[in-house]
Amino acid sequence: MLKKILCLSTLALGATALNETINGYKYFLSGPNEDLPKSQYEHDAANGALALVMKRLGSEHLPKLSPDNVTAVLQLKQSLGSEKPRTMLLPDAADADKFWKYAIDKSHNNSWVSADARTVIFLPNVTYLSFASWYASSNAGKANLATEPEHYVKETGWGGVTTNFTIPNFDTPDRAKDPFLRPLPEFPIQQAGDKNLRDGTRFGVLHVAVRPVNGSDYGQPSDGFEVYSTVWYQDGVNGDQLDQERRHMVVEVVNLTLQAQKDIASGVT
Repeated sequence: MLKKILCLSTLALGATALNETINGYKYFLSGPNEDLPKSQYEHDAANGALALVMKRLGSEHLPKLSPDNVTAVLQLKQSLGSEKPRTMLLPDAADADKFWKYAIDKSHNNSWVSADARTVIFLPNVTYLSFASWYASSNAGKANLATEPEHYVKETGWGGVTTNFTIPNFDTPDRAKDPFLRPLPEFPIQQAGDKNLRDGTRFGVLHVAVRPVNGSDYGQPSDGFEVYSTVWYQDGVNGDQLDQERRHMVVEVVNLTLQAQKDIASGVT
């Protein structure tokens, strides 16, 4: 099964989505308030991530970095390994814990709001089934650091709020527990799970689904698949934070699918 993907309706994105060619492949992107190229969302995230990491490193010696900020922040993270960022970002994780608990406290009667990012993808070697299989494999975990500039280590990172969290129960959506999750009968692959802070506080719910799409609905010669990522937060979270999440998910889904294409085409298992 899958770990991170979802959908809302059976309607094709067509006229409402940003039609973009990325690395030679056709994508239709929707979600953020402002339609910008995926690369813009990614470079904006890299600016923030690079500034944060360099602030925490202080006067420490830095490796030679690329002039491209997306590449530079990846190089810097790779040079730090997996343990140093956890320690280095402890003050930011503590601030994030306070941010989310404050948002929960000012929410109204357990009301939930969503951040949604929708992606329709056409790749020559990837179907919705093969992507789901790839995403459930260790290859997706290996790609995590490069997937989004704000992924500092596997369980740390989120657009604008550097949160250390886990998802301990990612499985079939439990709508008895979470009735706000959308019914998605047209999506054959779905999973959902709690986003928990370090002390176990639930601050969000991730709901993901994948389905095949007809290429003719998008003017494409072959069929593709749709990924819709939704994160639910209690309504104390403001609109700007929700939009940062949408941008984060667009970058993450595009980069995951590009890596899946590389791995599947080359026979990596």
